[in-house]
Parts: sequence; structure tokens; C-alpha cells
Amino acid sequence: MSKKQKETVRRQFTKTADAFAKFAVRDSAPVLAEKVEFAKGQPHELVLDIACGPGAFVLALAPRVKFAVGLDLTPEMLRQARQFQAEKQVANAAFAGADAEQVPFADASFDLVSCQHAFHHLTRPELVLGEMMRVMKPEGRLLILDPLAPESEAKFELYNSIERLRDPSHTASLRLTTYLSLFEQRGLEILRQSLRRRPRSFNQWMRRAGLEPRHKRYLETRTALEESLPGDKAGFSARLEGDDIQIVHNEGMFLLGGSLPGVLSHK
Repeated sequence: MSKKQKETVRRQFTKTADAFAKFAVRDSAPVLAEKVEFAKGQPHELVLDIACGPGAFVLALAPRVKFAVGLDLTPEMLRQARQFQAEKQVANAAFAGADAEQVPFADASFDLVSCQHAFHHLTRPELVLGEMMRVMKPEGRLLILDPLAPESEAKFELYNSIERLRDPSHTASLRLTTYLSLFEQRGLEILRQSLRRRPRSFNQWMRRAGLEPRHKRYLETRTALEESLPGDKAGFSARLEGDDIQIVHNEGMFLLGGSLPGVLSHK
């Protein structure tokens, strides 16, 4: 990730940390429980969550594992995570500031390494995947979750254009086929895969980015989304509902293991 993109991410999530933590509907209790169950954390395991945000996954998984660590680029997100940790009284977890492209741990340190809803902020996601593989133990697992962009070229471009209108730190959501190719190139075996349709309120989605109807970026994003409704041109499966719009994010959940000799040392 370029220095400029890192600063954009840090600026965006510093500004929206409170709103993100409050309105992150994808971390609602049922969805969070689903993610924890999907990860299959074990009592003896050490876990690393990269780009942990306000720490919801780390704190939910910690009771099932030996110790869990969350890393994030944004100090304000880490403040939120530590505050939630104190409220929940979770002792076997810790949070630290770090760059996802330079993870500050030795090779083969963790049984489970996760990165959730962050790949779409990365200019070179393959670098972060390489770091995840480096710090994963030889028999360990990777967990990657992220929204999936449409396969159609026209929908792909409009989908990501609308995402960037809402959040300037968004780079590009990847297609399912791109993820599968990336995993194959790195010699990763898909142990479990789940594709989910996550319906959500447009207004709540905007509030999570710190945007209210009076804001310019809210109006620009809503206009672009409404113009895409006929024929679902952007792939959000959007429909008007009163003064709100119901949208759908298609989400990929991948649990991965190394399958080829030497892949774990590849950066």
C-alpha cells in the first residue's frame, strides 16, 4: 500500500471510528457468532487478526482460544478496541498498531491469521496475503472475509465507483474469481468457503462511514446508487424502501491452509 493510501485509510477511520464501531451492522451478534464458528478456533491456539478495527472479532473469539492479538493501522480504532476489551473484561487479548504489509511477528507464530473487510482498502492485497502466510504456522489456517464485487466488468467498475464515493479509502472490492486465482497462485487450499448475501440499510451503511443525509458525499453516493437501480447496474441488488434503500453486499468467507511445499515462507 502506498504511503498516500495508508494516510487516506488512517484519516478515514480516525474520522469515522466512533460511527463505525456503533453502526457496523456486519458485526451484529448473529453475524459475529457466525464468523467465530466459521473460524473454528481451538483452546490451544494463538490468533492474529490483521486490520482488526474496533476489535469485535478478536474479543468474540478470545474465549475460545489461548490468546488473540489484533493489529490495526489507526490509533483511534485501537482505542475503541481496548475500550470494548475493558468493558467485556477479556484478559487473553491484546491490540497493537501495525502496518498489514509489515506484520511485527516472527515467521510461523500463529495458528490462525485473519483479515476481515480490509482487502478492499489495499492497493496490493497479495503483499498482505504474503505476510499472513509468513506468520502462519505450518499447520495453521488463514481466514479472509471481504465483500465480493460483481464479475461483470461494467458492474464491477460502477460498484467500486459507488464504494469510493462513500469511502475515499476504498480501493477495489475483488471478484470471487480473483480471490480463487490468488489463492491458487499462492498454493493455498480452501478448507472451507461460504458465500453470503448480507442485506443492509443504505442509511446505516452511510452512518458507519460518518455520513448523514445532509452531507455532500451522502447525496452523491445515493444519487449514483439510485441511478443504478434499473437493471441493477452496480450489482447491489438495491431497492427503495421508504426514505431508505435496501442493498446487498455479497461476502466471501474463506478458511485456507497451505498445500504446496515452501508456500509458507513465500513473502
